[in-house]
Amino acid sequence: MIGILRSTASEASQWFQEAVRRRGENNLTWLRRHLPADDPLSSLVLLGGTSPTAFRLRVAQSHVRHDMIPSHWSHVMILGRPTEDFSATPVYEISLEPIRGFDFPPPTNGVQQGQLRQYRNPRLYPNIAVLGIAVPFEQMMTALQRFQGQRPILDAPELILRWLAFVWGAAGTGNPLHESMGIPSAAMVEVVFAELGFDLTPSLESRASCPEAIWQAAKWWHAYYTRDNRQAPRGAYDIGQRL
Repeated sequence: MIGILRSTASEASQWFQEAVRRRGENNLTWLRRHLPADDPLSSLVLLGGTSPTAFRLRVAQSHVRHDMIPSHWSHVMILGRPTEDFSATPVYEISLEPIRGFDFPPPTNGVQQGQLRQYRNPRLYPNIAVLGIAVPFEQMMTALQRFQGQRPILDAPELILRWLAFVWGAAGTGNPLHESMGIPSAAMVEVVFAELGFDLTPSLESRASCPEAIWQAAKWWHAYYTRDNRQAPRGAYDIGQRL
């Protein structure tokens, strides 16, 4: 098991609610309906995929759950400002399945910029959640820019290599979470928001962050934020596949 604290909350957050997709609705349409209304704030999108890589990541995070079942989530990304063509809205991430390949990650500390359209298909990504985080968007983007030049704080290319070795079953590589090595995209957003004073996963060491820990914090650690006079993460989710 991973050393993760359990919340003392007896009820899930009232600000993070299930919102089932409408019949025939794709992920972009669902997301547009449930984007937080607070425009100056920052938004995260959680996804649970069906690819072999996503499956391996979801199983790896079972060690963060008390019931040891696979996580609903395999990826997390920062949502950019919505564009007129919503599918072209930028996303900032460190994907282990980048659509254009990895290129040469060191200059950006592994950060990739994609577009929301690549996550449209609910058959490929049956689980989706959106979270509004009480951090001003422009400040968050400045922190993200700084992150790209701060490998001594978090070496994302190292995380990429370790997680690819685990996902591909290379050289008997074990689950990196057991060595406090977080899933790259989650570790990235954790560091970016921590710089601005917002702890995305109060239950877990930030460098060991993963989408499951972010999900648990949003759902169960709402009292932690309100005690600290912070707005708890708020948003919606739909889980179309449980493993």
